[in-house]
Amino acid sequence: MKRRNFINNITKLSAAPLLLNGVPLRSFASPDFLPPSCQGIGDRVMVIIFLKGGNDGLNTIIPVDQYSRYANLRPDIRIDAGSYINLDTTLPVEDQVGLNPAMTSFKAMYDNGQASLIQGVGYPGFNQSHFKSTDLWLTGGDGSPANFNINSGWMGRYLDSAFPGAFGGPTEAYPDPMGIQLGDTKPSIGFHDHANEYIGVNLSKQNPGSLFGLLNGLGTAPHTVPSSDYGDNINYIMGVENTTNAYGSRISSIYNNGNNSTISYPNSNLGGQLKTVARLLSGGSKTKLFLVHKSGFDTHANQVQSGSTQLGTHANLLQDVFDSIKAFTEDLTNLGLEQNVLTATFSEFGRRITQNGSMGTDHGNFAPIFLFGSGAAPGVRGTNINIDPNTLDTAGNLPSSALQHDYRSIWKTLLQDWLAAGDDVLSSADFSNYNKIPGLVTPGLIVPPECYNVTALLPVEFSEFTAEYVADENLVALSWQTESEVNHSHYLVQRSADNETFEDIELVDSAGESSTTQKYATVDDQPLSGISYYRIKSIDLDDSVEYTEVQSVRNEGGGNESIKLYPNPAKYDINVVLTTEREYDGTIQIFDLRGKKVRERSVQVQKGFNKFNLSVEKLSNGNYTVVLVRGLKNVASMKLVVIP
Repeated sequence: MKRRNFINNITKLSAAPLLLNGVPLRSFASPDFLPPSCQGIGDRVMVIIFLKGGNDGLNTIIPVDQYSRYANLRPDIRIDAGSYINLDTTLPVEDQVGLNPAMTSFKAMYDNGQASLIQGVGYPGFNQSHFKSTDLWLTGGDGSPANFNINSGWMGRYLDSAFPGAFGGPTEAYPDPMGIQLGDTKPSIGFHDHANEYIGVNLSKQNPGSLFGLLNGLGTAPHTVPSSDYGDNINYIMGVENTTNAYGSRISSIYNNGNNSTISYPNSNLGGQLKTVARLLSGGSKTKLFLVHKSGFDTHANQVQSGSTQLGTHANLLQDVFDSIKAFTEDLTNLGLEQNVLTATFSEFGRRITQNGSMGTDHGNFAPIFLFGSGAAPGVRGTNINIDPNTLDTAGNLPSSALQHDYRSIWKTLLQDWLAAGDDVLSSADFSNYNKIPGLVTPGLIVPPECYNVTALLPVEFSEFTAEYVADENLVALSWQTESEVNHSHYLVQRSADNETFEDIELVDSAGESSTTQKYATVDDQPLSGISYYRIKSIDLDDSVEYTEVQSVRNEGGGNESIKLYPNPAKYDINVVLTTEREYDGTIQIFDLRGKKVRERSVQVQKGFNKFNLSVEKLSNGNYTVVLVRGLKNVASMKLVVIP
């Protein structure tokens, strides 16, 4: 039977519904109700970086017009006038700032129109306890009695209102967790909802080489924030939550489906967190809020290096933060995702304007916030804080009048102008009483009112996918069906020998835009021997991707090639024995469990019988994978055990 005729017939094969943890996949909403101006808005994401410990805003952003005051107030830890980086000489004199010399990456992003600075951020009635101030920032609180002991987080309240029914595990409408926390094993109060339940997913013990090792999933235990400070307040960031792996397989799947570009991240905890966020987004994650962490900013002592104040602990922290963000932004750009992601930093407080006696600074109040991405309107919002020593309190802190921007106004603006939160959602997040700040989001990218509360549209609504070995034809018949397609480009048929590494074997054009059933079919007429695995990769015009579940197929006829590996287990060497009907140049590769290639040998495969020998004598004891590669395709994958 000819290939074309066979393809025409295989759509009649039996098909099973595509399930995600037992739930049929469906699109989020019908595109018919979306104005053209709303396309793509549902794909937007916000990444929030918590600078834990209280970042020293004054040695981060130096007021150029008040440099002599700054130098007198900080004689031992000041950044020398010849060392700081002038951010933008086109600004009015009172707005011009000098960047810490470690912030070259921020300067580069600012000059590229991908970064902005917000001056004088905080809240009324500032609290200088690490625990309590962190609590207030994450709950949407302040120092007033009415807002001092809020027992839910603003991120949790926002998500609970914007995505009702999205929590507890993957659902038909929301396959991904709406909020993900990284970098801290203690579940953040920020993701607690109105019912005091933790509705984020906490990925901790980061390892960028693989998916984060520990999935502290959806916390279900009610949790009340106590009113006392320090001791009792530790309770709200406790590490003991009821956890579940409800999202485990989904997160692992999108992580494995994703990738990073060739951009090199700093070899740091923060760099690893952001690298993983980029990979999750590349794999198709629909998560809306990511909270990541960078610790170490509690710089009471030795904040700078004596005699070389441009160096030291604080400089190292700043360099890691902004180098990591720059790498993250460049990675997203290479992946075609940068236009969907806005990144913001915050710290629980700034430091005092005056230095202390230990080459450091003590707890202060107001500090700057930074925004990144094409969605962040470039520039400086606000003016330099007034550091006239006559206005400081006896401890060297800024007066309450120095507050220029309430942090809740910033989050409210970003939630509506970037993430499309409607007024009802902002009310539920308890942000109604705060004014929006104009100019935070790039003009042209600000969400118009008709698009408020738009949720992401999956480009494809899969309903069926089958893969079946047809012995008479020695091929695998594949068919899939969609119920709708939105802004869609094409499909890639992918195959794997080990259910880990997939290769593209065919590109199939799609209908592109459709609200009716579409059926697709193709065949793999050179199937692998033994068990192989298939999936369909869906790609829309914005390069967003989805995957069907994997279908396994056993080639009962043995295919065109017969491959064996012996001895196994092995101590000194192995033999790969191959019988084939074709000649080709191939490669035998051995990978360890981390996916690192530890052996490789080029081979010339002859028609008929072949035998190739590889030494494993110097490999560590353990499990490995042996792969035979022909061109860009994995012909076979075999497990290997190396013994002492």
